[in-house]
Amino acid sequence: MSLEPDDESDSPSCDVAAMLELQVSEVEMLTSMFPDKTEFSLDDPTAVKNIQSFLDGHIKYEYLHKRIGFSLRVNPEGSQMSVELVCTFPHEYPQAAPNVFTRCSDMSKENHRKLNEDLHEFIQSLDRGEICMFSVIEWIQSNIDNYVQPVEVDDSTSEKEVQYDTILSRLWIYSHHIFSKFKRRDIIDWAEELKLTGFSLPGKPGVICVEGYSRNVDDYWHRLRGMNWKRIVIKEKEETDIGDDDIDKHRKFSNFEEKVFNVRGGKGREYHMDFGQLHSYLEEHQSGHLFSIYFGVDGKSS
Repeated sequence: MSLEPDDESDSPSCDVAAMLELQVSEVEMLTSMFPDKTEFSLDDPTAVKNIQSFLDGHIKYEYLHKRIGFSLRVNPEGSQMSVELVCTFPHEYPQAAPNVFTRCSDMSKENHRKLNEDLHEFIQSLDRGEICMFSVIEWIQSNIDNYVQPVEVDDSTSEKEVQYDTILSRLWIYSHHIFSKFKRRDIIDWAEELKLTGFSLPGKPGVICVEGYSRNVDDYWHRLRGMNWKRIVIKEKEETDIGDDDIDKHRKFSNFEEKVFNVRGGKGREYHMDFGQLHSYLEEHQSGHLFSIYFGVDGKSS
C-alpha cells in the first residue's frame, strides 16, 4: 500500500529544477575527473537521463521517481588507505545536504565511526545552495591520515576480539514520520546490504528496528541519521555478546521488511498505522515492552 505523497520530494521547498540542473552539472564534472569506472560509478545511469527528461519538459515532476546516486573511490596521495564515498542527492540538493557516508574495510570500527561522524559534521557546516562534492573529496584527502592509527590492544584484549565482531546489536528507532519513497527504499536496501534483520513502519510516526553485528548496525545508524529528518532518535539499544555462536540464533527477526498495518488517512498528507496491530507484531517477536518505550502507554493488541 502506498503512502504517497512524499514528505520531501513531492513537495519541494525550493526551485527543484535549478537544483537538479546543478546536480547534473556536478555529475558531468565528476565523470570527467574520474573517467575510470573503478573510481566513479553511478548507481543507476538512467537516473541522470530521467532527470534530464524532466528538465527538458518531457515528464512532470510527480513522475520523477529517480535520484542521482554514486560511489567514488578516493585514494589520497601518500596514504595507504583507500576510502569509498557513497553519495545520494535528494532532489533539493544543493539547497539540502547530500547524503554521504564512507566504506573502508581496512579501518578499525572506532576510527570508521569517527570518520563518518566528522564527515557528517563537515558537510553540515557547508553553505547550502552550492555544490559541495569537490569540498568533500578534498576534506577526505586532507584528513584521512587522522583515522588510520592502529587499534590499541591492551593485555586483556585478545587478538580475536579485535578482529571479529562478537556483539549482536539491536536498535529501536523513532522518527517523527516516514513518508518519502526514497527514504523507505534506502531503509530496506541498506538493511539488506548490511545483513540486518528487523522491520520498518512508515507513516506518522515512523518506527524502525534493525539487528545484526554491532559494526553493521552502527554503520546503518550513521547512514540513516545523515538524511534530512524532522526528528529521529534511538529509543532503545540492546547489545549481547554472542561470542562464537551463530548470530541467527539470537535474532528476533528472520529478515528485514516494511510493515503496513491498516493505514488510516489523517489531515493533509498524514497517514497513521493501526498501533494495536503494531503491538501484536511486537509481542510476536518478544518485544511487546518496546511499545510503552516508544509511545509512553501500554499497548493493546488488535
